Amino acid sequence: MLFLAIMGLIVFLLALFSVIYARQTGGGWKFLTVVTVLSAVVTIYAVIKLPYWPYNQSHAATTSQTASSSTSSSSTSKSKTTSLSSSQVVFNEGSAKREAATTKLNEENILKQLQENYKSIGTVAFTKATKTYTITPTGKKYVKSLKTIKSYPDENQKAITTITSNFKSLSKSLKKNLAAGYTIQLLQPDTTDKTLLSVKDGVITANNFK
Repeated sequence: MLFLAIMGLIVFLLALFSVIYARQTGGGWKFLTVVTVLSAVVTIYAVIKLPYWPYNQSHAATTSQTASSSTSSSSTSKSKTTSLSSSQVVFNEGSAKREAATTKLNEENILKQLQENYKSIGTVAFTKATKTYTITPTGKKYVKSLKTIKSYPDENQKAITTITSNFKSLSKSLKKNLAAGYTIQLLQPDTTDKTLLSVKDGVITANNFK
């Protein structure tokens, strides 16, 4: 704008002198008058728009402040979003840890209850990886009964039905108090890896009484 103001002023002065000279000599002063007026308008406009005037300085400051505020607001919003996302991650991790701790505690409590309830017939162990509670018969009377039932299944169908029903009920109880996916199994007497009966979520998955 400063350059335009200077050029406009120069043109205005030249045109003004030309008009004065033309009037004195009787030349074509009308056209020069138009040029003078136009150059004066351009010069005035350029001078008004110069940044040195208080109005223009205030306007520039306001524009700069607005841009700065927008940038600051954007940065604040991004910061809040990032902070919220981080908080959400921490909250989710905390919830997962609490849930895992609760599940572990429930599994241990169930194991203790089973060990107490079945201590007269055998031992009870829990395998976390497979979510399996395993009953290993050790009581002499119980071991003898299981061997007899397995050796003569046809004559002991009532006993087999009772045992399977009890284990199905126990499995449903595990599902209710823990979650789906847990297995309760009874090993064959005098073995550590052969399953006699296995039930998961109330459904028999292995039955070797027959």
